[in-house]
Amino acid sequence: MTNKNEYQIEREKQQAANKKAMANLTSEQMKAIKQTHKALDDALTMLRDCQDLYLSEINKMNEAFYTLQHQFNLEE
Repeated sequence: MTNKNEYQIEREKQQAANKKAMANLTSEQMKAIKQTHKALDDALTMLRDCQDLYLSEINKMNEAFYTLQHQFNLEE
């Protein structure tokens, strides 16, 4: 049995809280988060690999931005 330090204990509490919060999202909110995560991942991968960004990645980020904004009422 290993002793956990203060950071590990706090991190586990935060992970549990995050998991609980994520479970309370609607399916459309979860879809918006996943879409945004994927668009950002694709764009960042392209930037790291090629030091360039295709218009298709910019379009995906734009769509994800507005989906996230709509699902979480961020336009206010």
